[in-house]
Amino acid sequence: MIDAICYKDIVNSVNQDLKSSPTRVTLFDSVDSVTSNAMQEINSKVKKHTLVAILFCNPKTEFCQKEILSSLSYLHHRSKHHINIFCCGYGAYWPEHKYPDLEIVTKIGGTDWCYSDNAFVEAIEAFESTTKWRYSGENELLLLDVSPSTDSDNLSINSAIVCNLERMKLDNAFSSVRSLLEDVIRYASSSNATEAWEFSDKKGGELAADLLKNTMLSFLPKQLQVSYKKAENYAIRKI
Repeated sequence: MIDAICYKDIVNSVNQDLKSSPTRVTLFDSVDSVTSNAMQEINSKVKKHTLVAILFCNPKTEFCQKEILSSLSYLHHRSKHHINIFCCGYGAYWPEHKYPDLEIVTKIGGTDWCYSDNAFVEAIEAFESTTKWRYSGENELLLLDVSPSTDSDNLSINSAIVCNLERMKLDNAFSSVRSLLEDVIRYASSSNATEAWEFSDKKGGELAADLLKNTMLSFLPKQLQVSYKKAENYAIRKI
């Protein structure tokens, strides 16, 4: 869990992590110079990817209080270096004058974390201005496939989905938000994510765009997977 006072904080954190993360390379033992040059060319074209989870959850809602707030500290420790999870409008060590409406809402790693409606709205407006996403007013999760950006002010988003957590809970898509994010973290830490990205990079087009949605659908009960896949504008949709 990382401070996400505003969109710029997310951009800086993600791009910095991508710069420092190693690129997956192809290696073979005892190769000749021709093969070695070929491998270098292949590796130079490998595209970096990282999975980013962004929560838009208002602590004043009953859903957030029951499903998310109490799990933030756990998610902070569980996600580690596997995936960046941002909770918009939340942060620690804020100067009191920055947002007059800030209030302490939880503890993460023993440290008080605050929330501000003003910061939350700023993040919403920034994401709406840079993506096709439009905030529903309910508790939502954005899942982004991101690559290094040449623009220091924005994210380079390959594909993205939005999950309306409140609708999904009503549909019994998961037992808890914690369990859903556990699936996301486990997937991000596995080789499956890297292999899927490599495959989609080769194929491109609609397959790459559907990768995130199909991955999220695979975490849900079988009976919901088909209906959610057909209902593009319902609980899980591409943006």
